[in-house]
Amino acid sequence: MGVTQRSHLTVALVLIATAVPAAQTAQSAQARAVNVVVLDWNIHGESADMKAIAKVVKDSGANVVTLQEIHRRPGADQVRELADELGWDITANAHFGMGDDVGPCDDPQPGKAGNAILSSYRIVERVTLPLSDFATCPVNRSMAGVKLDLGGGAQVRVFTTHLSPGLSATSVSRREAQAAKVLGYFGTRTGVILTGDFNAPPTDALSKRFVSAGWTDTGARYANKPTHGDARIDYVYTRGITTTSGSVLSSTLSDHRPLVMRMVR
Repeated sequence: MGVTQRSHLTVALVLIATAVPAAQTAQSAQARAVNVVVLDWNIHGESADMKAIAKVVKDSGANVVTLQEIHRRPGADQVRELADELGWDITANAHFGMGDDVGPCDDPQPGKAGNAILSSYRIVERVTLPLSDFATCPVNRSMAGVKLDLGGGAQVRVFTTHLSPGLSATSVSRREAQAAKVLGYFGTRTGVILTGDFNAPPTDALSKRFVSAGWTDTGARYANKPTHGDARIDYVYTRGITTTSGSVLSSTLSDHRPLVMRMVR
């Protein structure tokens, strides 16, 4: 074999040797991709039929569920009821973020109300961020958050909240203050999913603040339909997450309709 032939052979072997690891890296990256299906829903408090809600969750294929207006009362723990129906462990796969007492503005009742996150993935971190501190009324608001272990080293952070309702100047001011706390908490963090009942349509200044802060309103592209009456006020926001499809489901189990988003992490 001549010198030129040996040189060509050496170059060919080097190209093959460098191409194989690149292909393996691409395959490994593809193998690490995890499908995350998020269902968000304001379930309307104690009137919620948790068995029927669990069926909607199962039928949707969701592996992450974020809920507002969910109650934990003695003998009627909606978080545990849903976890049991879904076959998810109440300790490893559920987090409840208290907002206020049940019935704080009318007839106080034992128990707590707030937001919850349940997932088939193991929860490795939990946080509950108070968003208001009213002495009596209106209902205090909070944000619940978790970090999920998706396996293979992949993780994702999921948060959910329920901002104060109302159209009066006072209500709008309260809601804006709560949104400011949420935005301040995240700063520029990415790789985050934020869901909830924001009580503001996409045209509202509050909704525009989230988009201006770099959050993607997934519903604007994949589920631009009303979620409460004829208004879209429930959201799945993302930052640094790829959304592939979504929809607003038809259901009469609550005064809100559930919102489902499919993502890749």
